[in-house]
Order: sequence, then structure tokens, then C-alpha cells
Amino acid sequence: MADTDATRLPDRERSLVTGATGLLGGNIVRFLLDLDQEVVALVRDVDRARRLLPDHPRLRLVPGDITAPDTYRSHLAGVDEVFHTAAYFREYFQDPTLTEPLEKINVHGTELVLSAVAAAGTPVFVHTGSINTLALRGPERPADESTPPPERYARPTVSDSYPTSKVRADRAVAAMVRSGRTGSTRVTTVLPGWMWGPGDAGPTSSGRLFLDVAKGTVRAVPRLSNYVVDARDVAHACVAAARVGSSERYVVAGEKRSLPALTETIAAETGVRPPRAVPAGLATAAAALMELQARLSGGEPTATREGVRVLREGDTRNISSDLARDELGVGFRSVAETITAMGSWYRGHGMLPTGPIRAGSAR
Repeated sequence: MADTDATRLPDRERSLVTGATGLLGGNIVRFLLDLDQEVVALVRDVDRARRLLPDHPRLRLVPGDITAPDTYRSHLAGVDEVFHTAAYFREYFQDPTLTEPLEKINVHGTELVLSAVAAAGTPVFVHTGSINTLALRGPERPADESTPPPERYARPTVSDSYPTSKVRADRAVAAMVRSGRTGSTRVTTVLPGWMWGPGDAGPTSSGRLFLDVAKGTVRAVPRLSNYVVDARDVAHACVAAARVGSSERYVVAGEKRSLPALTETIAAETGVRPPRAVPAGLATAAAALMELQARLSGGEPTATREGVRVLREGDTRNISSDLARDELGVGFRSVAETITAMGSWYRGHGMLPTGPIRAGSAR
């Protein structure tokens, strides 16, 4: 289990979580309920939220849209902290005709939520960023909270990809703080690595990979590594950042993991043959075929060429989470613990066949 201690965190009466049915938002909700406090969950679909979130007397489900402040403004009364996780999530977004939601939700929506939070006088606002907004750094000088964004994501004046939208959202938040528009609200940003964990109903890219490996449809994965973090550890970091943090930004990247070893653990957990490891160039060609098949079928590919390119970058990426460890007391679970929890959650929600869980191993 991660080396974290939630009992050290100060108590709060009421928190509000946007994107509460997402991978991170849902885990923040569960973490806060475990602290025996009231949680206001801002969701788009209350019926879906009832299926995904705990049936708890201290949880209040509120239908709302972050781009429409009138749907949530009144619910900020009496809230001690807001965790903003809602986003239009297309990590390897490629369709050039559908970029408008990236700007509307990820950038403008964040500005609207923060404006409403500041107007309500809410003490703390925690914004969710991404390690993909950090420029690549070598092992001699790992990327950290002070690292600027990659030029290709910093250059566009409108969101044309998910990472670009996160860079633009970070800049919008920083500009609001500098201009004084956030009033007395303290603002901090948490930048997670590639999140995995239970509660990934979307699913995100990690959940799709888990389920596709479990179905035996992933035949090969590239010999690459990336920073992997359990969403439950990121949830702890977000709450700690709100309550004991003193910095403007916290990198919560997790640990660098081998993709073949990661999928071997999934295979062991779900009782299937593990994908074979192949050179990255071959994986790029396979991703191109998956994209074509997805376009013909109307589905989403397990992998994309852009996704493989990001993984190739991740293989050379070096990131430090030392500030989060030191200031927030954040630790990171093992891959085996994360994968076991994902298997259990997916079985419990009918997304995997039920049966004995086979212990996984990671290297």
C-alpha cells in the first residue's frame, strides 16, 4: 500500500468535486467520504453517478455543467474546498473537427469554475493538470514544478490537442491568480502521471488498455516505459495539497514502469496470455491499423500513433515527485496492487467476468 497517512490531514466539513464520476474525481469522492465528511459531487448524469459512486449519507449528487455556472453556483455555499477534475478527456485527441470542446470545457470551463469559487469566497481551489505539460528533461535534471511546457503545446493560441488544452488551462489559472481575480481563494495545481486504478468507468486510455488486454485483443505492446500512478494516490495528493500544501504546483507522476511488465501484470490478474513486447516502430504501424479499423467500425482504437509517440517520449522522460513526497506525504502503490484493484472493480461493475483473482507481478 502507498506510504500515506490520511489521519494527518486536518478535518473539513464540506468539499465539492467536479467531474465526480471520472477516474480521479471518483477516487477523491471516496477518499473524502472515508474521512467522514460531507461531499458535494457535481455530475452531468445523476443516474450514472448513483451507479458509480457510493451510496453514502454524506454524499450529495448535484447535476451541473461546469460551463454553466448557474447550475452549480448556489452549491458553493459553505464549501471549504473545491477539487476541479472535470475535463473533456481525449489524451491522444486526433480528430481536427472536434477541438471546440477542448477549449470550451478544459480552458474556459476552468476559468468559469474558478471565478465562481472566488466569488463564493471558497478558501481553496485544487486544479488538475498533467505531466504532459512539462518539457522533457534528462536524468541529470528531472522535470519538476518549475519546468516549462513543451513548445509545441505552448505555441497554439487555441486548444488543438488535450495536452495543449491543459497548458492553456494552467496559464488561464495562473493569469487569474496574478491579476487578483481569485480573491482570497488559495489556488494550487496537481499534475498527475498516467493514472490507473479502480473507478475508471470511462474508460480512460489506461482502462481501455486494461480491458483490451483482459479480452485478449492486445497482441503486442512496445518496449517502452512511462510514469504510472494510482488514481487513489493522486486523490490523496489533491486533498493534502488543499489542506497542508503551501506550494502552487505539485507533480504527482508516480513511478516509471515498463509497459510490457504492466501488461504482463494485467494478463496475470485476468488469466490471459500476455502481449508480446515489440519495437516501438512496429507498435506505431500497428496503431495506424487500429486507427483505420476504429474509423471503419465507429469505435475508439486501443492505441493511436499519437499515443505511441507520447509513450516514446515517456520512455526518455524523467520527472521528480519529490515535492509532493516531502510536503504532502504522498507515496505510491505498487503496480500489482493497482491492477488487482482494477480487476476487482471491473468485475464488480460487470465489465469483466467474475472469477478467482490471480495474483499479478510487476517488474
